[in-house]
Amino acid sequence: MTQVGYINDFYKQFEELNKKLDKANSTIFDMSLTISELNENNKKLTKSLEEANKKNQELLLEIERLKNNKNKDSSNSSKPSSTNGYKKVITNNRSKSNNKKGGQKNHQGKTLTNEQIETMIKNNEIDEIITIEENKTEKNKTLSPIIKYEYDIEIKRKVIKHIIYPNKAVQITRYPVIYGNNIKAYCCLLNQRYMSLDGIQSFLNDTTNNGLLPSKGSFYAWNKEIYNLLIDTEYKYIQKELMNALVLHVDESPIKINGEQYYLHNISDGKHTLQYVTKHRSKDDVNKFGFLSKYKGIIVHDHYKMYYNYGADNAECNVYVLRYLNAVTEFTSHNWAKQLQDLLLSMKKTKDDCIAEGIEEIDAAQYNSFKKQYLEILSNGKDERKKDLSTNAYKKEEINLINRLIEYCENHLLFIKKFFVPFSNNRAEADLRGIKIKQKTSKFRSVEGANIYAVIKSCLSTYTKNNINLGQAIVSLLNDNPILI
Repeated sequence: MTQVGYINDFYKQFEELNKKLDKANSTIFDMSLTISELNENNKKLTKSLEEANKKNQELLLEIERLKNNKNKDSSNSSKPSSTNGYKKVITNNRSKSNNKKGGQKNHQGKTLTNEQIETMIKNNEIDEIITIEENKTEKNKTLSPIIKYEYDIEIKRKVIKHIIYPNKAVQITRYPVIYGNNIKAYCCLLNQRYMSLDGIQSFLNDTTNNGLLPSKGSFYAWNKEIYNLLIDTEYKYIQKELMNALVLHVDESPIKINGEQYYLHNISDGKHTLQYVTKHRSKDDVNKFGFLSKYKGIIVHDHYKMYYNYGADNAECNVYVLRYLNAVTEFTSHNWAKQLQDLLLSMKKTKDDCIAEGIEEIDAAQYNSFKKQYLEILSNGKDERKKDLSTNAYKKEEINLINRLIEYCENHLLFIKKFFVPFSNNRAEADLRGIKIKQKTSKFRSVEGANIYAVIKSCLSTYTKNNINLGQAIVSLLNDNPILI
């Protein structure tokens, strides 16, 4: 091969190699673009996966939160026991006993005895006494008889005929027949505490062979008559007595009046109950009624902050706290909640033991020791909560509870500092329980009807607390002889 031919062949090979190199560079460039696209897609997928994991965690927490809410009942929240459904809920703090079910040894029963009946007869507490001799013969009449009493009641229809001699000629053309005070009193009592107006009508019809047929309008008129007699007598007396009380229990319950929400407020102690109705449970509505704005004692409540505007001091209900601590234990398994429960119950036992021994208060050092333990447990609770924030569906409720217990420490511990302050606000809850039953049996159609209920209920509850016969008290009132004043 000549030199020229050699050079031409070399250039030919060089061009082919350049083409291959260009193709290789093009392939490398395309692969670089593909790698860049894959890297970008990988970043997007990684980000999407992170977002999906985050969303998944949020959904898991939300599911756990919803499960927690579903598992809330009267033992671990402020829900009433009526929302428990068919769940078996243990709401007391007693430890499990190995005793058999039923009456316990040395436990005194409540069965009536002959001695009790004879005491009632002696005290003229029995309206009618009938003596029946059974199985008496010539052979056994000299033996000591066996005395057995039968204790019963009887519903009778009674008519009182009034013969009136007027001073001048007059003709009675309207209401020649009126209902007596007994039926008014007992229908009022049944309506306030036990039955609807329909139920009372049926009861009267069934027990008198349809011989007693008052209308619902009559029932309402009787209740209003009793209300008018109470409002300026017994009701004012109750307010006067409560104004001088050292400690008061306050609470409120939503009620429906003709489909709209109102509130029934309760103010009470161990001897008296005062209830009233407002449209809202605001400070303005409470001030309009006017009682709490004048009261200068200690108010016990369930942490409704509006009540901190009233009274010389405020005490918080610790039974509610025990329920909330139950929830923390059940939904997070954090130890601090059980420790605080035990401390509160230990303080309560210390107080009860002191009272039993005639001790009126603990010293400042013991109180400060309790307070220190209380705050240390809550501080530990904050630290314990931080350890599982990402998986704790109850973290918001938990920190809110911790902060609240720290901020209102003095109010929650007032019961151990001042023995006359109760551990809980159960007194107010018990006094409001009647309205829950009332709204299941009947409804309020007017504000006037709700106000009538509140005034009569206040007085009936006060009578009960003072062991006064309710029926007799209302009859006495209708006879212009109120019992309390």
